[in-house]
Amino acid sequence: MPSILILSLYGFSFSSRQLYQHLLPTLLSKANVHESITIEDAQNYISTGWPSIILVTDPAITFEEEENQLLLETLVRWTKNGGKTILMGFFASTVEWPSLDTLFNAYFGLPWRANRYESNDILLVKNLNGLRSRTLFSTFYNKALWLENVAVEHAVYTTKAPLTLAYAAYAPVDFGWLGYIGDVGFAEEPEHLILAMCHLDGAEI
Repeated sequence: MPSILILSLYGFSFSSRQLYQHLLPTLLSKANVHESITIEDAQNYISTGWPSIILVTDPAITFEEEENQLLLETLVRWTKNGGKTILMGFFASTVEWPSLDTLFNAYFGLPWRANRYESNDILLVKNLNGLRSRTLFSTFYNKALWLENVAVEHAVYTTKAPLTLAYAAYAPVDFGWLGYIGDVGFAEEPEHLILAMCHLDGAEI
């Protein structure tokens, strides 16, 4: 059974709000789950090697304070050594765009960049890299912080051509994986995507 660490460091407990209707009960039924609401607790759990998946629900890891930066460095090392980190929940709606670009470019070595907040038709990529598509919606309409410079093999959902932007992305970083979900709401579609990125969508990858 996988172990999931939820980082809720922005001043509230993400899990207690249960903003996604089915997400927390599903996680609890399929994984060991712990939520850290302090940086010290998060550092302790990551340093023990306990989690196999980390859900980042807010942008605290991008803050400039020393303890936040130290946690980010720990998270990056953990991810590159084989962990799965997923940026979700309130992350996209509250992160500063320059900080997000720095996170992707300087820390994870990915060329992804924030492009725009926009409501748009969202299309599932046909050949997903590292994910199953069977539980994912093929198309829907929603508002998100869209990314540019996402390689086609790393995109999960995109807009229509000619300007192709990514609503969600999932890419290998060394021995681990980084997932991003740009959704700024809490509908059923991103909930399914979070579970798929955790590989808890009911089937082995």
